[in-house]
Amino acid sequence: MPYSRYLQILTLAIIKGYSMKIALGMMMHETNTFSTVKTRLEDFDPLYGEELIGNFRSTRSGVGGFIKTLEEENVKIIPTMGASATPSGPLNQEDYLRIVNTIVDKASEAKVDGVLLALHGAMVAEEEAEAEGFLLEKLRVSLGEEIPIIVTLDLHGLISCKMVQNCDAIFGYDTNPHIDMYERGIEAAETIIKTIQGHLDPKVSHRKLPMIPPTINQRTTEGPMVKLLQEARKFEEQPKVLNVCLFPAFPYADIKRAGSAVVAVTDGDEELAYKVANIMGEKMWSLRKEFLKHLTSIKEGVRRAIEAKKGPIILADVADNPGGGSPGDGTEILRELVNKGAKDVGVACIKDPDAVEEAIRVGVRNVFKMEIGGKTDDFHGDPLYVEGIVRTITDGRFIHKARAVGVLADVGRTAVIDIDGIEVILTEKSHSPNDPEIYRRNGIEPTDKKILVLKSRGHFRAAYDPFSEEVIEVDAPGLTSPNLELFTYENIPRPIWPFDDI
Repeated sequence: MPYSRYLQILTLAIIKGYSMKIALGMMMHETNTFSTVKTRLEDFDPLYGEELIGNFRSTRSGVGGFIKTLEEENVKIIPTMGASATPSGPLNQEDYLRIVNTIVDKASEAKVDGVLLALHGAMVAEEEAEAEGFLLEKLRVSLGEEIPIIVTLDLHGLISCKMVQNCDAIFGYDTNPHIDMYERGIEAAETIIKTIQGHLDPKVSHRKLPMIPPTINQRTTEGPMVKLLQEARKFEEQPKVLNVCLFPAFPYADIKRAGSAVVAVTDGDEELAYKVANIMGEKMWSLRKEFLKHLTSIKEGVRRAIEAKKGPIILADVADNPGGGSPGDGTEILRELVNKGAKDVGVACIKDPDAVEEAIRVGVRNVFKMEIGGKTDDFHGDPLYVEGIVRTITDGRFIHKARAVGVLADVGRTAVIDIDGIEVILTEKSHSPNDPEIYRRNGIEPTDKKILVLKSRGHFRAAYDPFSEEVIEVDAPGLTSPNLELFTYENIPRPIWPFDDI
């Protein structure tokens, strides 16, 4: 531990009535650089100051874990700003700098003892591809080397040297679907408290890998991630190893820091952190081909779902996943279901503000006639003309009961259109229906349906697997397709697997 840090701790310990001050902030966006949807600050529904605490206290979120731990330890919380948005295209530069400057200024003005940040790790602004790295660097310059900065990151984060060099520890989610955000928040908060008190001296190191596997087989309950996590947990049994986190990465960002990574955090042993990160990196690289996975064609998937003896059968529209930056208005699976006369189907969701407006105009129990979906870009199918009955209209707000329990969701005004046995949830905003509450809020019980169409890559599994009979991952078109050869990359480092034979 640096002598200056030792003196700081000693001074704090003898000041009567001293109260530790830790700043909290959140900046989360998984940016799909292939998306045509430009992101603005208003898309983040930003929370300022005490709003951040009020919205996340008692929730099973990462920030909720921060708050619980700090309040239990009587730490004075300095809330800066919270900003989180559904994945889409790069964030407007002016709005991005507003988030960065708010977090940095609030933390600096309060003269905090430490900073806790909930970040995603794959965020891109219009003029700053290193969105998280730039924020951390600016914080470090403003606060100095002695103030610990600890972050939580999504498992799909794109790790860079700038990120690692400007924070003291990284705690990545260990689960995919991400059901451990709360636990990682607690872990990060406990670590920063012990660091400020002088009980820990975290050292962080990482290993970057020339690979960008598709996300389809990055689940932590099957495939290569199971083997990798087993090895990571063995390292964490060592006394000085605080954390080993795996980042198989987000492949839909055409930027220089693209690629998988491993991060290791130790207590005071930089050499050990470097060693662990490299060993785990070599292990991930050796398993790279296991991240590939076969998908089912639309026609075959719909046929199997219709012919199944019982349901629910889930048709996962993995290529139109709003959780990865797609708009959520793809029509091709719905088109096939309509053509085949499928019955007892629930579709969540199709983003179409104009169609919602028309459903509201028509009114509940009346006939709706209109083209829906396929209106954001040319990647997700053409608009589909439908005729159906308006079943329900809601404000689109509900409380999560699966992942991020207790956190409010707002998908904008919502309408359900019944197309002769196919109930389609239309929303004003893009949304991945990873929590079955999206169905229930709109008058549909998902467990009773024969077929469920979910615009999601895999986060839905935590809540839907327990009651579904089968999950069929469908090879439809879209901006989150696992077929990475469909995308034109210009900025990623080369050579890189699976595009190059290395």
